[in-house]
Amino acid sequence: MSSTPAEKLKKVFEQRENVYRDEQTGNMVHSYERDSEEEGVKIHLFYWVVANTVEPNLVREAVFSYTVLSDRTDGEETQRTLTLLRQIVSQANFS
Repeated sequence: MSSTPAEKLKKVFEQRENVYRDEQTGNMVHSYERDSEEEGVKIHLFYWVVANTVEPNLVREAVFSYTVLSDRTDGEETQRTLTLLRQIVSQANFS
């Protein structure tokens, strides 16, 4: 028996934390962060995995990321940018 698109979408996110559904689009969103280093410079990466069903039988998924220098993670400008990005990425259109 084949899965419905809604069941497939649920499976994409079943093992992930920090998952929410955007009320306007119905998109499922998973966000996470990680530290890294590039050419000796410490950086911090923010990720959003956004997915939704697309009829007749598909699930589309997009991954967005934003990178800042580690020492700027808590800065006011970074926090404003993150607030804006959280709103924008959850609005991804998969039609």
